[in-house]
Amino acid sequence: MIVMMGEQADACPEDPDKLDMGICGCGVADEDTDLDGEPDCVDDCPEDADKTAPGACGCGSPDDDTDGDGAADCMDACPQDAGKVAEGECGCGMPDDDADANGEADCTQSSDQHPEGAQLCVQGGTSDGCDCTGKVVHFVYFVEADATYEERRQMDIEQQAYAFQRYWHEQLGVTFFLNDPVVDVIEAEHDADWYLNTPDGVHGDQRWYRLGNVKNEVYRKLDIRDFDPDHRVVNYPTSRHDGRVGGNFGGAWMDGDDLTCMAGEHGGVNFPYDDGGDAHCLGHVVHEFGHVLGLGHEGPRDDCMQYGFYNSSGGSGMCSFSDANVAKILADRGNDGWFEATPGQRCRAE
Repeated sequence: MIVMMGEQADACPEDPDKLDMGICGCGVADEDTDLDGEPDCVDDCPEDADKTAPGACGCGSPDDDTDGDGAADCMDACPQDAGKVAEGECGCGMPDDDADANGEADCTQSSDQHPEGAQLCVQGGTSDGCDCTGKVVHFVYFVEADATYEERRQMDIEQQAYAFQRYWHEQLGVTFFLNDPVVDVIEAEHDADWYLNTPDGVHGDQRWYRLGNVKNEVYRKLDIRDFDPDHRVVNYPTSRHDGRVGGNFGGAWMDGDDLTCMAGEHGGVNFPYDDGGDAHCLGHVVHEFGHVLGLGHEGPRDDCMQYGFYNSSGGSGMCSFSDANVAKILADRGNDGWFEATPGQRCRAE
C-alpha cells in the first residue's frame, strides 16, 4: 500500500527513512560507503572504491597483472616475470633450464660443474681443437669485509659468465675464453664504505673512488695490470651504490644490485641508476663490457650501448648490438687475439 502524504506518496510507509524504495528497497538504506557510485546493498566490496566484486584477489586488493601472464599479482609469486608464476628452483627472473639434462637446473649446479659442451683448455697447448693463447676473461666475486660470502652468489656469477660467453658468440660469431676457475673469489681488505670514501689515487671525483679502489685491489690480487693485454675482468661486489659502475682499465665494474638481479630477486631486474629504468642483468654487464671493447655510448637508441640494456618487461627482454657496433668491435686492433673460443671453453695457465 502506498500512503499519500500531502503531495508526496510514501512508497515505504513502514520505513521512516525513505519515501521511495530507491535501489535497495524499503528497510535498507541506499548508503554508498566507499563513494564508488554503487550502494552497499549491490556492492560486494562496499569498502573498496575500486571494486564492486571481489574478483581474483578479493576486496581491498587490485586484480593487477603486472607481467601480463594471465595470473593476477596476488596469486603470482613472480609478478614481474611473465615466464613464471612460482619461483621454482631458480627464483623469479631466471628460467629453470637444465642445459645438460642431468635433472638439476643450471642455476643450482655447484661451481665445479659446467654446462654441456664445457671444455678446459691449457694455455699454449692444443687438445681436440682447443688452442688457448692465454687471453682470458676473469669473473670476480668481490666480498667486502663487512659482507658475507655466499656460495649461491658464486654459482650465480658462474652461470652469468657462461651466459655472457654465449651472448658474445651470438652477437659476434666468436667469443672469449673464460678463466679457470671461472669465478675468482676475493675476500676484500676493507668494508664497503672504505672503497666508497677513500681517495683512490686515480680519480679526482669522489663518485669514482669506489671503482678505482676496487680495481686497484682486484688487479693486485690477480697479479694483472691496467689494460692488461691478456686479462680482462668482470667484477661483482656485494654492496650497491647508485651509478658507481663502469667499463674502464680493461674491466667491467658492476654493482651489488647485479647479484640480486642474477638471483631472480625483485623480478629479475636491477636498477643501475636510481633515476633510471630497470635493467636486464646480462644487458647491464654487456653494456659495460662494450666499453672495454672500445665502444662509447653509440649506435641506435635500442642498442646495448645506448638504452637497450634497460627494459620494463621483468627481466625477459635482452638488448643486442647494431651491425655497425659489431663491425667496430671486430675491427678494433685492441681486440686482436681475444676472440678465439667457442661457448663453454675456459683456459688455464700451464
